[in-house]
Amino acid sequence: MSPRQYGSISSGCDGDQESVELIPPHGGNVARTIDVQVSGDILGPLKERKWFHYALAVLLGIMSVGYLHSRFHRPQLVDHGVEDDSNAVRVPMPKPLSSLDPISDLGFRSTKRSGLASPSKVWQQFAHDKNDQHEFTKPLPTNAWYMNLLSHKAAKNPSSAGEVAHVYSIPYIVGVSPQNPKNMPITTTSTSIMAGIDLFLPVMKASSKNMQMVFDKQNGVSLGALVDQKKVKNIGEDDAPTSYHVINDESSTSISPLGVGLQWNHVDMKSFIVRGMPYGTVAYGKDVLPTILSGNRPTSIIIDNDESNKMQCGSLTGKPVEQVPSMKAPISKDGKANTYTVENELVFHLKQSDFTWAVFFSKPVKLRCFSDAVPMVSVAAPSEEVQFRVDVIEVLSEDDDDELVVRMAVASECTTGRSTMNGHCDRTLGYDTVSTNMEKYLEILRKGKDSYPKNPLVGVDFPKEDDEVNERVSNVVIDWDFTSIKANKSAATDHASNKLRGVARSTKNDDDGASIMFALPHHLESLSDKESSMCFHTFHGRTCLVHGTTWDLPVKHGAPQSFLADRPPLAHVIPAIARALKVDIKFQFSSNVLRGAADTYFPAKIMSKVGRVIEIAYELKQLSDGVAPDYADADESTVVESASAAAAVDLPSDSEIESLLDELQESVEIFLKPGGKAEKGGEAEFLFDESWGGFLNCGCKYTFDKESPDKGTCSNVFPSCPALADVNEDFGNGFYNDHHFHYGYHCYAAAVVAKHRPEWGKRMYERVLMYVRDIANPSYFDKHYPMFRQKDFYLGNSWAAGLMSMELSPHGREQESSSEAIAAFEGISLFGAAMMSAFKDDAENLESARLVRNVGEFLTSMEIEAANRFWHVWGEQEGSTSNSSVVKDSTLSTHTNTYSSLYTKKVVGMMHDTMASFQTWFAPQDVVSYGIQLIPFTAVAQRRDDPEWTKELYPVYAKSCEIADMGSGQNSGFCMKNGWSIVQAGLLAETGKIDEAVSMAKDIPSKIYLSEGANGHSATNTLWFISTRKRDEAQ
Repeated sequence: MSPRQYGSISSGCDGDQESVELIPPHGGNVARTIDVQVSGDILGPLKERKWFHYALAVLLGIMSVGYLHSRFHRPQLVDHGVEDDSNAVRVPMPKPLSSLDPISDLGFRSTKRSGLASPSKVWQQFAHDKNDQHEFTKPLPTNAWYMNLLSHKAAKNPSSAGEVAHVYSIPYIVGVSPQNPKNMPITTTSTSIMAGIDLFLPVMKASSKNMQMVFDKQNGVSLGALVDQKKVKNIGEDDAPTSYHVINDESSTSISPLGVGLQWNHVDMKSFIVRGMPYGTVAYGKDVLPTILSGNRPTSIIIDNDESNKMQCGSLTGKPVEQVPSMKAPISKDGKANTYTVENELVFHLKQSDFTWAVFFSKPVKLRCFSDAVPMVSVAAPSEEVQFRVDVIEVLSEDDDDELVVRMAVASECTTGRSTMNGHCDRTLGYDTVSTNMEKYLEILRKGKDSYPKNPLVGVDFPKEDDEVNERVSNVVIDWDFTSIKANKSAATDHASNKLRGVARSTKNDDDGASIMFALPHHLESLSDKESSMCFHTFHGRTCLVHGTTWDLPVKHGAPQSFLADRPPLAHVIPAIARALKVDIKFQFSSNVLRGAADTYFPAKIMSKVGRVIEIAYELKQLSDGVAPDYADADESTVVESASAAAAVDLPSDSEIESLLDELQESVEIFLKPGGKAEKGGEAEFLFDESWGGFLNCGCKYTFDKESPDKGTCSNVFPSCPALADVNEDFGNGFYNDHHFHYGYHCYAAAVVAKHRPEWGKRMYERVLMYVRDIANPSYFDKHYPMFRQKDFYLGNSWAAGLMSMELSPHGREQESSSEAIAAFEGISLFGAAMMSAFKDDAENLESARLVRNVGEFLTSMEIEAANRFWHVWGEQEGSTSNSSVVKDSTLSTHTNTYSSLYTKKVVGMMHDTMASFQTWFAPQDVVSYGIQLIPFTAVAQRRDDPEWTKELYPVYAKSCEIADMGSGQNSGFCMKNGWSIVQAGLLAETGKIDEAVSMAKDIPSKIYLSEGANGHSATNTLWFISTRKRDEAQ
């Protein structure tokens, strides 16, 4: 077999196909980075170390506990204290959370990145000094979906970057490594190489534990131009004739979360790769002539929608060829390539893929084509040698001001029903696709060919004031920046007045349907101007065309975030909570945490755990004092019973609570003190990254004290930073892995301290905002941090994987724990709410704190919805009889399963851009894949975990825990020893079986809460969580 599919290995036809998961299955150890050969010291010996980075972080975490074990409104152009950018006011844009400089104002030391940790050469147009790419004019994205196109590997030589340099624009996978136009000596010099984009339409391949979007690379089509390598000048050592850079010019000055513009360095050509794009688009400068290339053989080529006007290609030899009749290509009798004039379009059908492609030209052109053939006297050539090529040889236009723009789209993926990959002809979807009515789809493509999305912007219109009656709603506004193919004119914007473009709501608002994009199911619920039968089946469900230059997507915040559940702890469980609380309130932070001599993850989980203990103590004391909190879902009798129970137990004293709050404050604060040990700051100090724009930890090379292990120290001092040099340190924090997982716990702990000590909150506000700005900056006008670093505004979820993912993973971005992502933004919203109380008499800071809270609520809501779409697997299949409408009818089904029925697991353990699998980076046991979608135990879980899903999940979780406990050697009792039995008890409570869950929790040995897998839990919080779930009275 030859490796031909993105994400799997295939023989090229379904009958013989064997799909192979590229990430190791559960039988083997899994490192944090894909096991790929990469040179350079920055990665460390990944194969030899495998679990080392995890084990080190766990060990430091153990040490740290001290044991050896609305409404839409027009955005206003306001002065935000930064240089004006007209692009940014096309959408709502709030003021920055802060204008303070992390270095000059807050005193953090800075770092400039090098090697694979630095921005690649594609960012050269954003560098202050083109010869010194360490400082840039703007913060740069690190976790965006398109980053694989911007890797060092792709920057050095796109032609050899391979399948790692692919991104999923949806519905297309886009690459930048066109095949070499070989075997065509008639028009190609021996030194010619093709630069441009590849367009592939993938199909889902699923098994019980894995789903991937795959394609046969021969079925793709490349659009670009030939470059004669001998004629290219000024090629540097780390350059190639096909290299490109990210566009940064007057017409495209912002960095979009929805797409990226590429301009080739050695040929005047550019392309804009955008989520949801119906076409691949390349714009050509003067004297650059396009080439189209495919590994498939054409069966027909129609010019300008005229069946009587069909192209005949030349043969590869330029001589006549007698073809096999059943495999005939459109080749002229004499084998010569004729020249044709095309006014607008070509439509051609390719044999092997069964795809029909439409190609649109913005100007009349002359072109010719070449194709291979299957001669009567020989067997068919291997598919790798199949070639179809179209060359534009002249542009027929006197208007030199306009670029030649060529746009290309799949018009049908199942033209005759005889594809080499029959998944493209799936008739069991339950809904129509573009292939069902190709002629209608072609008409829509013809209408939309004259404008393309160039530099889409995302803005969020947050509530400006609190409404005590109505639920808070934010509006995500996406301006697709549709641009005319004529002289770069905007398709639908009045820039002079900065008017927002038409919004895709209830009526057509663009130029007669000319602005089209593909939308996912959750978009379609808000967008009414759509083509319900013009759809593709993608990894993320039914993906259909919508009309409109701007999308307005409302996001309901839900009930305000709280430290409380909707109901008080059950009265009969309060005595057990009080007993656990008397132990947990005496918790002492270890020396290394209080000195900041640890990683950024495990200590943060412990801080958050302690915050929960403090909040529960205060809640029970309030109940005991007869001052019950305002519970959202509890009748008066229930509250009275709980209050009576709280009054009857022995609760911690105020001084005990204050003592623990003192230590929590000290632990939160030490990580935010700049300057390192010399300035009495954290030994593993936080730094500001001047290259990317981010908040990073230097890392800790921990040296143990043999007599008192928790009193060891970081032997490194800045600028010696292990976390910046090795992606295996600190879970890759220095490479922008998992920032929201880590910093969300810090924010949660800070929220607890600020709630009870508002003056501390005021003093530390700007420092805590360093976490918030790093992972949830809502404003383009923040000069120091990129907007919404982790957030994918098209899919709705966050991405945890940072810089190394683009160098190594053919599946693009990745995230494991959907629940920790949710908890991250819950922490931000709670910190914002606490600071609103602190700043109640300070109007300016009150506005900032309100924005922090709103951002946290907004992101929490988006993340919950995404978790239910992509990580929680349950409900009816999309397209089923009872749920076949585009907009889900909640009276028919509570949930739609996004994925294939072949995938049988109830969760996705690791979600990638083009793959979902039931596994994790750090452990092979099934229970871990389940459990990491259920931590931590905080109030937001009542929104996160649908009761119907928990009822489906619990039996398989319980079974997986039982199997894990049956392991041998050090894996014996794995589920119990590593704290996953705690999660099982919480999950059981979420099904409504409260009493059984309480009994299970009471049987968990206290020492388990000190284990590496459970150090984010406490007995107090576990019992609180269980006793505040909604009881299923039917059980």
